[in-house]
Amino acid sequence: MAETRRPAEESRSMLIEAAVEIIRTEGYAALSARRLAEKVGLKRQIVHYYFRTIDELLLATVRHYGDRGLAALSETMRDDPLRAIWEVQADASATTFAFMAMATHRPAVKKEVLRYMDKFRRLQTTAITDYYASRGVRTSVPPVAMAIILQSVSQALSAEASLGCTRGHAETRALVGKLLDALAAGASPGALVNE
Repeated sequence: MAETRRPAEESRSMLIEAAVEIIRTEGYAALSARRLAEKVGLKRQIVHYYFRTIDELLLATVRHYGDRGLAALSETMRDDPLRAIWEVQADASATTFAFMAMATHRPAVKKEVLRYMDKFRRLQTTAITDYYASRGVRTSVPPVAMAIILQSVSQALSAEASLGCTRGHAETRALVGKLLDALAAGASPGALVNE
């Protein structure tokens, strides 16, 4: 059976999407030209045509995933950046953790992951700064710290839930929900301490 010809950009995108899926579900160590070719139904040589090395593929994957994530986050943060950061999708957390693990072993990838982490943090910080100002929120919690707190707790709950650990999750979600409601109303997060 002859392979169907696809436009070059479509084939390249398909390979990158498949690489993201392998990294998320099997870990970056499972990613090889052979495994990727099997997943998309192409010959291994096609993978090498688009990506000479695995590092080149990994960099393209980080850029693709990072650009797509930045665009999605920009869109969802327009109305309520705090909830957008808090309500990160479970598969996004899993992929982020997989990319961070990959970055610890591959210097070129680490540099690119750090670049995207900085872009995400700057976007979050700017959006939260504007959000505080628009609601008259007065708090000693800097916007950048709020971004880190919300993202870290959300990702930790997601990671724990994926393993089946949910003790304390409902209480934590309720507490963060109250915090976000207070901030949306322009109240200080400290108001929760006195309830």
